[in-house]
Amino acid sequence: MFWRIQLIGWLSFIILSFPLKLIFYDSLQFALIVTLVREPVGILITASFRKLYQRRELDLSKPFRLICLILGVSISGASIDIILERSIAAWSGRSFALDPIFGLFWFRSLLYTMWSLLYIGLKNQLAIHNQQAALSAAETAARDAEILMLRAQASPHFLFNAFNTILAELDGKNAELMPVVRGLSDYFRYSLTSRSQVFVRLKDEFEAIKAYLVVEKARFQENLMISCHMDEELGDIRVPGIFLQPLIENALKYGHRTSESPLKINIEIRALEEGYADVRVSNSGSWVEPDSGTELQKAEGNGLEILRRRLELLYPGKHHFRAPLMLAENEVTVSIIIPTQAPSS
Repeated sequence: MFWRIQLIGWLSFIILSFPLKLIFYDSLQFALIVTLVREPVGILITASFRKLYQRRELDLSKPFRLICLILGVSISGASIDIILERSIAAWSGRSFALDPIFGLFWFRSLLYTMWSLLYIGLKNQLAIHNQQAALSAAETAARDAEILMLRAQASPHFLFNAFNTILAELDGKNAELMPVVRGLSDYFRYSLTSRSQVFVRLKDEFEAIKAYLVVEKARFQENLMISCHMDEELGDIRVPGIFLQPLIENALKYGHRTSESPLKINIEIRALEEGYADVRVSNSGSWVEPDSGTELQKAEGNGLEILRRRLELLYPGKHHFRAPLMLAENEVTVSIIIPTQAPSS
């Protein structure tokens, strides 16, 4: 698309500016020579501008720095144009007064400035379009993750209401079951309220996963040890919904397979410098590659891969996914570093 717009734009400029060259140079032959030499060089100059702009961070929130960059680049391009034109004039034995030359210099500077503004504007619009497409794809990936999380065929609404009924019946009876049913109820409530949201509060995600682990603890009892920590200042940041679930499922599934009893699960969420958060889920045992057998095993084993794809769509080039991160013997850690500022939808 860049080269299509580039060539069409320069061809249109050549056609529209050629009558002005005839007036300025008062020579059809010289106007043709300048056009055939200088305008292709102009195409190469603006193509080099593109390379430069791609390597620099074009932060629209810092307009002064951006304007200085554009003006510097445009004046440099115009200087090359004037040097080239003077060389052609010297070769052909022609000479021009300085005033018209300076006028031409500022005209070419304005031309390159307008080109730069148009390029940066189109590039910014394309980035916004790509981000919206990525968010849409992330929503699809989130639905895939939800399918993995809610494998039961029963309606979540039905289960949630059933849990509340059981809680009412357990009031004062079988006290040891109360936390388990309440944990299930809280987790399903969270899944219902967040299932349509791309981003949720980290505090809500963290509390939901602790409710999930209450159920797992009741299931494995002394064979499972759990520790959880989250820096308080991270509670209100926005994170992808249901992104801790695949990490915990992976730690539980492969931890039980490879760890000595009791299995130790540790969730640690720390604030980093420069607006990032480090989410780590560790388990005792050793790393095991996901199953590659039946379709169901593939679906269960691909939870981390789906999460990885979601993060790539939501934070392109702005996150780190490390699995496994081997920090200690007989311990496996998955680390996700994400910005504390969620992408705008």
